[in-house]
Amino acid sequence: MILATQSHAKTALSSEQSPSSPQIIAYGPGERLVYEVSYLGVPAGDAVMEVLGKTEMKGREVLHVLSTVESNKFVSAFYPVKDRIETFIDAKEGYSHSIKIKQRQGKKKRDKVINFDQRRHRATQFKNNKVETFLVPPMVQDSLSALYHFRNQASLEVGQSTFIDVHESNKNWELEIQVLEKEKITTSLGTFNTLKVKALVHYEGLFMDKGDVTLWLTDDVRHIPVLIKTKIKIGSITAVLASSESPIEPTVPDFQAKAGLVPVFSK
Repeated sequence: MILATQSHAKTALSSEQSPSSPQIIAYGPGERLVYEVSYLGVPAGDAVMEVLGKTEMKGREVLHVLSTVESNKFVSAFYPVKDRIETFIDAKEGYSHSIKIKQRQGKKKRDKVINFDQRRHRATQFKNNKVETFLVPPMVQDSLSALYHFRNQASLEVGQSTFIDVHESNKNWELEIQVLEKEKITTSLGTFNTLKVKALVHYEGLFMDKGDVTLWLTDDVRHIPVLIKTKIKIGSITAVLASSESPIEPTVPDFQAKAGLVPVFSK
């Protein structure tokens, strides 16, 4: 077993400076977001992000989140993609307890599990019959839970950056997400007031590539990604929200719902 250490720079908005995360209101059990994925404008497949429900882990209540990406028949003929990533997010504090990754992209295979001990600040990775343990910052996120953590930020202001501690690819990273501007965009679901944000990613993510990811999030308490654009080595990948189901269990206070702060989608 290897215990690796890394220095970590604190910033004004780093997640480790807060003793706890705000109550989760941006998402909840029953949320299911389906995306149409295209590569260079050509339909390539579908992606789904869903909160499957609540379970218990290490004596704490957690939210089980699943992300899947699968290429269509046309793309699969020359570059099949089938990804499955699961994260278990603390229902009260919002940090990650564990992430399970199983990715198949062309001839590439990537399987691993990372378990987080948030009390002792350790991440234990199981990969290729090898076990490694790393020191991690408090309240650390994984590569998928980081998106949900950002969505749950109470206030996103244009011109500001949020810094999130993430452990991935055997290292601790400080993920910077910049809020660029407010923008109105139209998709098959309708027209949305959005916040355009850019994530500066330096580790392997959903598409196993490093680079900038630009997202358009609904400008409301749920911050749902309506449009996602990811740069890869050759070209870019675009994911457009095709359908959305609201949480089965309400996660937004009634007064906010009555004030029209919650977007309504067709199932």
